Amino acid sequence: MRIRALLLDTCRELLYRKTLLFYFGIVTLTHLLLLLALQTDAANGLITSVRVFGMEGRAGGGGFQLDNRAAPGGMMLDAATLVRGVEVAVAWILYPMGIMLSVFATASLVPRMLEKGSIDLLLSKPVSRPALFAARWLGGFTVAGANLVYLVGGVGTIMGFKVGIWNWGFLLSGLMMAAYFGALLGYLVLIGMLLRSTTIGVMLTGVIYFASLLVFFPHANADWPMLITSRFARFGAQTVVEVLYHALPRTYEFGQIATSLIMERPIESWAPVGGTLLSGSAALLAAVLLFRRTDF
Repeated sequence: MRIRALLLDTCRELLYRKTLLFYFGIVTLTHLLLLLALQTDAANGLITSVRVFGMEGRAGGGGFQLDNRAAPGGMMLDAATLVRGVEVAVAWILYPMGIMLSVFATASLVPRMLEKGSIDLLLSKPVSRPALFAARWLGGFTVAGANLVYLVGGVGTIMGFKVGIWNWGFLLSGLMMAAYFGALLGYLVLIGMLLRSTTIGVMLTGVIYFASLLVFFPHANADWPMLITSRFARFGAQTVVEVLYHALPRTYEFGQIATSLIMERPIESWAPVGGTLLSGSAALLAAVLLFRRTDF
C-alpha cells in the first residue's frame, strides 16, 4: 500500500506540472484532425475515394497527390495499403515527438525528489530506498507510456472505423515504443541522480537518443574504418562505435521493427529489443544503487 501511495503521488505530481497534459492535448488534437479531415469510401477491400480536408486524393506514378479533381474511375487503392501508409507516417513523425515530450515531462522527477526538504520527507517514510526510487521511475513510465498508448490506440481505432482495417501490428508497435521510452527513462533518472539538474538531464538524454540513432550506421557498414588511415585511430574509432552501439538503446532498429510490424513484414531479429531493455535496466539499476548509497 505504501508503494502504491508513492506511485499515485508521483503520477499526480507529473500531471500537476501540465507538460504531460499538454502532450495529451496534442495527441487529442491529432486524433480530431484525423477524424475530421480524412474521409474515405471503400468497397470490397478497395478505397474508391479519399478526401483530406475536402480535397480529392489521387494515386499515380508520381505518388499520392491532393487536388480538387475526382480521380477518373475512382482510385481503387487497396484499403490495407492506405491504412499502413498513414500509420507508418504516424510512427516516424509522432513517435519521436511523443518520446521527446515524455522526456521533457519526466526529467524533473529525480532532481525535484533530491531537493532539500523533499528528500527528507520521503526518506522519513517506512519504505526502502530502492522501492522509493523505483516508484518514481514507474510513475513516470506509467503516465508517459499511457500517453503513447493513447496516441496509437486512437489512430488505430479511427482508421479501423473509417476504413474497416484493424492493424494489430500498429498497436503492438505503440507498446514497443512505450517500452523503448521506459529504457530511455532509465538513463534519464540515472543522469538526474548523478547531476541533479533537469535541464542537463533533458540535454544528455537527447544526446543519448540521437547518438544511439546515428551509431547504427557505422556499425552496419563494415567498410567505414578504411576511411581512417591511422591504425591506432581506426581501432579507437571502431571501439567507440561498437561500445556505444551495444551499450545504448537501439533507436534505429526499434524504428525498423515498428515499421515491419505496421507493414506486417517478418521481423528478422528481436535482439535489438532485448538489448535496449537490458541497457535501460542497467541504467536504472545503477541509479537505484547510487541512490541507496548516497548520504543525504
